[in-house]
Amino acid sequence: MKRIRSLFKPYMIRPTLYRSVTKFAIALAAVLLWDRFLNRGPFTVLRDGGLVAGMVLLAAAWIGYLRLDGIRINHLPKKEQKKKPRRSFGGDIADYMDEHIVSFDELEQDEQMVCGLASSLLAALAFLIPSLIASVF
Repeated sequence: MKRIRSLFKPYMIRPTLYRSVTKFAIALAAVLLWDRFLNRGPFTVLRDGGLVAGMVLLAAAWIGYLRLDGIRINHLPKKEQKKKPRRSFGGDIADYMDEHIVSFDELEQDEQMVCGLASSLLAALAFLIPSLIASVF
């Protein structure tokens, strides 16, 4: 856990939120399609569909954690990317007018894995909390 906290920087919040919203939207679309075309039993969208989507996203987070820990499945070799120099954060607001917003592709590989892990966890929580509340009531 200490390594994950040390890798997560403030400039990684935006890519993490973008990825979590994307994962949430894809999972929500899958749950709604399941409910519309395949659900013929006593299953509800919020309780059962949310639970399954949350568990799938938690499994994706677990795989992301294992990748961060060093487990790799490489089928094709990747090209080496050039590292861009980072600017220091601090100063006046006028200094940030022409500041480049860091995208997911510009992050280092470890930072990308941490963003993927955090985004899967956020999207899973967005499904699991309403699902568990619906299960209780």
